[in-house]
Parts: sequence; C-alpha cells; structure tokens
Amino acid sequence: MRSDDAASAPPNVLYGHFPAQESTLGEGATTLEVAIAEVRADVADLHIGLNQDFAALRDELAGLRRQTDEQFASARSKMLRRCEALRCDMIDLAVRLDRLLERRGA
Repeated sequence: MRSDDAASAPPNVLYGHFPAQESTLGEGATTLEVAIAEVRADVADLHIGLNQDFAALRDELAGLRRQTDEQFASARSKMLRRCEALRCDMIDLAVRLDRLLERRGA
C-alpha cells in the first residue's frame, strides 16, 4: 500500500482489521480498542492452551509415577526373594558345615 493510499484508507484497513471484528465491539470502537480486544483474546487463548498443556503434563507425570512405582515394587520384590534365597542357602551351608565338623570330630 502506498503512503497516499494509507492516508485515504480507513483505519481498520491500515492495521489489517476487518469490519466484522469491530462489529462485535460496537460501532464506536477505535482501532486501539480493537487491538486491545484482540490482544486480550490472544492472551485468553494462550491461557487456555497453557492450562491444557499443563493438564496433559500432569496426566503424563501421573502415568510415569504409576509406572515407576510398579517397576520399583517389582524390583523390590525380586530383591527380597533373592535375599531370602541367599539367607536360606547360607543356613543350609551352615548346617552342612556343622555336619562335616561333627564327622571329623567323631
């Protein structure tokens, strides 16, 4: 748009606003009021989008927490079983050693 066209063009065309956008604010709305309303709408949309993103992140973290808890419980259970098996093996070894020592002493 040339500078002489810009001077003759209505303000809503200069900033890329369309009359349909201004009609929601009323006929007396200025270009600044329209721009402020658009910024507020953009901020509201951004706020909604961020809330949705944070809700999705909370869901992902909750799922990760559940999965980690399940894996931890499984690993802990395996460790406890192995420790119990090791304890039983140690008791069995002690009994065998006692028997061998009794045979040598007899």
